[in-house]
Amino acid sequence: MRFLRTLAVLFVALAAGSSFGLAQTSAADDQLKKDIDALKEGQKAIQKDLEEIKRLLQNRPVADALPRDPISIANEPFKGD
Repeated sequence: MRFLRTLAVLFVALAAGSSFGLAQTSAADDQLKKDIDALKEGQKAIQKDLEEIKRLLQNRPVADALPRDPISIANEPFKGD
């Protein structure tokens, strides 16, 4: 999530910087486009990993929180004996 937040901040900063009319060369524009495309690909990879993690967690059997059979505590030592 931290990576996605950083990615979003970077994208907004790049968009804001270009909207203020900063003079950029064609090479700089091409480099920015390549960087943005690389960020998009990284985001797609992260999304794919997240979907796989969700799928693995959903397929994992859930352990019962309580035992199925009653537990007898008759004749067992306890504090205060």
